Amino acid sequence: MKYKVLSIALLTFVLTSCYDREYFQLAETVQPVLSSSESISDVVIEEDALDQNFTVFSWTAASFGDGLPDAEYALRMDLAGNNFQNPISLGRTKSLSISVLNSRMNQNLLSIGIEPGNPASIEFQLHASINPDVSTISNIVTSTVTPLEVVIEYPTIYLAGDHNGWSFNDQLYSMRSDEIYEGFIYMDNGDNWIGFKMSYEPDWIEDLVIGDPDDSGTSGTLQVGNWGGSNIYATEGPGYYRIRANLVNNTISILKTEWAITGDFNGWSFTPLVYDTDDKVWSATIDMTAGGFKFIANEDWSLVFGDDDLNGVLDPGRDDNNIQITEDGNYTIIMDLSGAPYVYSIVKN
Repeated sequence: MKYKVLSIALLTFVLTSCYDREYFQLAETVQPVLSSSESISDVVIEEDALDQNFTVFSWTAASFGDGLPDAEYALRMDLAGNNFQNPISLGRTKSLSISVLNSRMNQNLLSIGIEPGNPASIEFQLHASINPDVSTISNIVTSTVTPLEVVIEYPTIYLAGDHNGWSFNDQLYSMRSDEIYEGFIYMDNGDNWIGFKMSYEPDWIEDLVIGDPDDSGTSGTLQVGNWGGSNIYATEGPGYYRIRANLVNNTISILKTEWAITGDFNGWSFTPLVYDTDDKVWSATIDMTAGGFKFIANEDWSLVFGDDDLNGVLDPGRDDNNIQITEDGNYTIIMDLSGAPYVYSIVKN
């Protein structure tokens, strides 16, 4: 992590490695000391203990100097040796402890690809801040955890807008449990501008509603609480939108998409898929030759899906994860981005 250490008369720069982001740390900073309520050096998660505590993490208070606000704390975990480059959030609080259930820990491990029954080396660290630019971190607590095979329930936020009668019937999911939520939603209100808001719960609770702090509704930033401020707007008319809400840095991106398949069968050109608004899936029935293919949005290779394990679950597209057709024939290809994880099916006609 990059720190800028401030004193009354002198500004110096201290460089260490942890996060890519640059933070300010005041010279008077007292770092928190993180600990767990019990030994977590080697934990095997059992089915009958999913509703019990993995542990209670507690810490000493961080301080940034006299007269400054109390810190907000974010507890994070990552694979050992990853230097918290892809941390998973375990919660935010202004108190000095967070309880973590076995079910939450299990879900987090499965979401980052740890196989059930396989032990994983994990590190925990606390991030304390008084604003996005003034922060510090704690010591690291380590653990080896073996997850259990269960159905993953991803962290969810809910979306209501012009297109669904302002009821929280649509969802965005954080598939890495990292407070970055994504969903694909068909939106149509008969107008080019489609307003919406989000919430941590499927209800209108003032402190949990998420909107745009700017009256324009197109600032690309998010406000949490106070009813979320203004509506957020999708501005390209009716269509199938990818909505990605980053609640770490309170930003949002909105992308209208049209989907196709591209592969060996069509010389890696683009064969359109058709969207079914009732079933919420994209599909095409076409002749295909044996070989690989991928799903692609907007004929743009920046948004592509393949399949790492050839198990019907979509992964970000790479050179080595084509979906496979094993023999020539006529096929119905279906892609479903309405839930989490994203899935597809192939039916030979």
